[in-house]
Amino acid sequence: MTTGSSRPSRMAALLAGLLSLAQAGPAAARDALPPIVIGQLSSRSGNNPAGREGENGAMQAVAEINAAGGLLGGRRLELRVEDDQTQVDAGIAAFARLVDQGAVAVVGSSFSNISLAIIPHVEQAGIPYLSTGAADGQVDPVRPHVFMTSLAGRLVGEQLLRFLRDRGVTRLAVVYDRDSRFASSGWAKQRTLLDRYGIALVEEQAVRVDTRDFGATIAALRGSGAQAVMAWLTGPPAVGFTRAYAAANVGLPVVVSHGVASGAFLRDTGAASEGLFVATSIATLADDAPASAVGDAARAMAAGFRRDHGHGPSQYAVDGYVAIRLIAAAIERSGSASPPAIRDALEGLTLATPQGVYRYTPDDHAGLGVADIAVAWVKDGRFTLSDWSRRQLRADRGSEVAR
Repeated sequence: MTTGSSRPSRMAALLAGLLSLAQAGPAAARDALPPIVIGQLSSRSGNNPAGREGENGAMQAVAEINAAGGLLGGRRLELRVEDDQTQVDAGIAAFARLVDQGAVAVVGSSFSNISLAIIPHVEQAGIPYLSTGAADGQVDPVRPHVFMTSLAGRLVGEQLLRFLRDRGVTRLAVVYDRDSRFASSGWAKQRTLLDRYGIALVEEQAVRVDTRDFGATIAALRGSGAQAVMAWLTGPPAVGFTRAYAAANVGLPVVVSHGVASGAFLRDTGAASEGLFVATSIATLADDAPASAVGDAARAMAAGFRRDHGHGPSQYAVDGYVAIRLIAAAIERSGSASPPAIRDALEGLTLATPQGVYRYTPDDHAGLGVADIAVAWVKDGRFTLSDWSRRQLRADRGSEVAR
């Protein structure tokens, strides 16, 4: 039975609690606000070469945003991560778990095969999905809720053809991984551009994800009459081919897509990767980046990543970092953390990031342009900005936006 004397006691307790909160100041008030939950699919297991690098990049962005006061007047970001196991079925199940946990947006897997398979589930859930995979098929055609942060294969393919043309290459040999949707679609896009750049295909070799013996492939490349080799490879095939190619001493320069733009690839290949040309974002080459909005953002991101992990960010880490920054910008732009508001804000967003200037529109959910692709040269065991790319970046600085 409730007595009259208990009512003043409850009122006194309530007033004391409010007084305590007020005395604690703005920080306590912010902590009392509900967090904004963002999900991420990370390859914590399996053979995805990105592994947890994308997760590390996303965690850095979340920590920076929270340290700066959060979003929407003090709401903190909370990153919830599920393992996609580098398997399509596991990735679909992991996405469903993130939806059940209340994620307002999801940072996608860096394994394109998973991100492509998840698309119908994303559209059914109606949650913005920022994929860190690089297959163009995720955003071509455009789907309402699917965006990508990675360097699209068609952009990488075109920039590398510009690079090869300027080096006088007119005859090209290509090797690609037919089991990888990223590699096969990237090469398919690049192949349609060969005539535009005056380059003829003289040899095409397809390998499998489990290829161990590259002898026949390398023999065909050696005898092709090509002036350079283009490699659309990532993961184990990229490592195995690079080692075998160096041992065979073919002598033709090799240009590789951004699937190998990580310190793990350099560690796994050692001296065999010396002299390779690799497509990447400027953020992985932050120390070499010219002064610009993008270059300055890249240096700031790289400095924080190096402080936390003892080395610079890989392409995969940059993708995870940028995905969080894009979601956060959309939340602030819309003034809401609801999935529909985030989606609508993303579709009209322009943002300078460590990876480049994203310009999402209703017709473009990739956001970047050819000018955002850098070409690195592997020298002394590290990625170094090529002289060609340094000249291109200076010429393309007029395309940046002021932030």
